[in-house]
Amino acid sequence: MNEATLKEAHILMVDDEVATTCLMTNFLNRIGYSKLESINDSTRIFKMIETFKPDLILLDLAMPGMNGFQVLENLRANRRGENQIPVLVVTGDASAENKRRALCAGATDLLGRPVDPSEFSMRIRNLLQARFLRLEIQEQNHFLEERVRERTSQLEHALENLETAQRQRVQQERLSAFGEMAGGVVHDFSNALMSVIGYSEMLLSNPEKRGDEATALEYLRIINTAGRDGAHIVSRLRDFYRPRGESDMFETLDLNEIISQSLALAKPRCAQRESRARIHFETDLDGSATIAGIGAELREVLTNLIFNAVDATPGEGVITLRTRQHDGEVVLEVIDTGTGMSADVRQRCLEPFFTTKGDHGTGLGLAMVFGIIKRHQGTLEIDSEPGAGATFRIRFPISSVNGEAVLAKRAA
Repeated sequence: MNEATLKEAHILMVDDEVATTCLMTNFLNRIGYSKLESINDSTRIFKMIETFKPDLILLDLAMPGMNGFQVLENLRANRRGENQIPVLVVTGDASAENKRRALCAGATDLLGRPVDPSEFSMRIRNLLQARFLRLEIQEQNHFLEERVRERTSQLEHALENLETAQRQRVQQERLSAFGEMAGGVVHDFSNALMSVIGYSEMLLSNPEKRGDEATALEYLRIINTAGRDGAHIVSRLRDFYRPRGESDMFETLDLNEIISQSLALAKPRCAQRESRARIHFETDLDGSATIAGIGAELREVLTNLIFNAVDATPGEGVITLRTRQHDGEVVLEVIDTGTGMSADVRQRCLEPFFTTKGDHGTGLGLAMVFGIIKRHQGTLEIDSEPGAGATFRIRFPISSVNGEAVLAKRAA
């Protein structure tokens, strides 16, 4: 704070005695202050403040009309916060009580008359320095607040752009996910359709089977199951933009029965492979394998795993399906004696569109299997080494529901 700035301060003197204001004016002029005003009627102080805009007020206490204490109280009431003007009380009665009252009323400092000129000068200088420093801080605060508002506006604009970009990204990802789901639907629907075509062709090409009512009914039941599973698969496209509702219920299912149905559904495709290699199915099914789930989706899991095992077994081989209970879970194992997988393939085989079958594979079968298992609150482990076959081990929670449907708790 330089001296010239201090000397430009506006100082207002308020005292009912003209002689006192004259003495203070002369003293202040001698020490370099020139912008001075004085009033002898304290009731005019607020009008003078509006016009003169003082940086410091020198105030007497004992005045008629409105004494110094009243002036202080009114100043404090009318000028709060940043608008407070420092007040130096200069009084002939500097008793402890008056000091206390004046300071409580809002006085910044107090001097008793007669004043020491040097002390008077220093008190004024200190109060003006504090005043200008406060004004400088306020100006800096206003500048910073304006900068903050500008930056906030810029950030809000940037945030709007980011949100727009995020919405576009989400939409792109949603469309990508929809494309991935559509590919999975086509993949699994083809599997279901193969069962329908396979069994219908067996009926059409074998009159003796059509004549055997039991066989014909069995084939029709399998075709019906495959058709219903196909309808459920297609419904996933509808569900992509529709929240799950009351119709999406888990039922209490016997996993062993699901395996039997899946083996029947997989039979036509396996029959196609028998011209090149003989594959034996072995089942080692525990007597009780009850879980909560959706039958069509679980049949998708089993048929996909069976077809994968068939494709992975180029020569004579064995595919084993086994269920058992362990630690409150139903454990399903699909074991083949095929070519096995390398560590890299094993780590990536659940990724959408990853395939080792070239143009003959979509890379969606195991990805769909993994998604369905997650939706059923299950886990999937894969044990495999090149040339040593593969074991797909699935764990499902044992169902505690007795014949009642439970809401599907879909994994996120």
